[in-house]
Amino acid sequence: MQAIFDAHIHLWNLDKLDISWLENDESLKQDFEFKDLQKEYQDFHFLGGLYIEVNSDDKAKEALFALELQRLYKLELCLADLVCKEKICAFREVMHTSKNGAKRLFDEDFKAIALKLIEHDLAFEACIKSEDLALLIEFLKQNPELKVVLNHLGSLGLNDLKIYEENLKALASFSKVYVKISALDEFCKDTPKDFIFKLFHLAKKHFGEQRLIYGSNYPVAKLSPKEWICLIKQSKVFEDLDALFYKNALRVYKGK
Repeated sequence: MQAIFDAHIHLWNLDKLDISWLENDESLKQDFEFKDLQKEYQDFHFLGGLYIEVNSDDKAKEALFALELQRLYKLELCLADLVCKEKICAFREVMHTSKNGAKRLFDEDFKAIALKLIEHDLAFEACIKSEDLALLIEFLKQNPELKVVLNHLGSLGLNDLKIYEENLKALASFSKVYVKISALDEFCKDTPKDFIFKLFHLAKKHFGEQRLIYGSNYPVAKLSPKEWICLIKQSKVFEDLDALFYKNALRVYKGK
């Protein structure tokens, strides 16, 4: 039975959190709790996972919700502020929802956040569109010691793979950058497998298997965790499945 650490989990209880963006998606406008996640992994040896902030309307309220999840289920946490920095292992701010987009990286207050992340050895979960990866590269030139986990394979749609690969190669030159093999929001059963497998291949080609981390993007992804795991295995791109599915994540997020 494959052991799994899911490094990209979203959970919410709508009586406890206000999440405006859910109004645009009826399928997600319901509670998704830890018991639901456990059912998704009933055919695997589930080691736990990383709760990823959900871009809620109230960061303080979400922090309290996440801390309770951590207390009950021993989840690792990635939050959208650093008030509870001693309780988290990662920080995320969704770049494409900022009024300045990925140029947000160069705001003075964000530069200060990056310095705190470096100081406390916390990962920056980079949720950024593929067309903005060049901005992330420039940011890393200024902050080469920052530990970065690129969410969702860099969020490439069915676009130009040549530019994407050039950016991926440049990002790989920074030794503390990792790629999360997590499903894009729009990936579904109709997404061409050849395209998904090509993204897997490029990630492995430039980062090697020790800098890749599995995540499901549950429940936002249209593919279930089991379907995503099956695709990963079916691709036959990865040889060290234990490294991908849990060992790399435990090293990056828990120092094991």
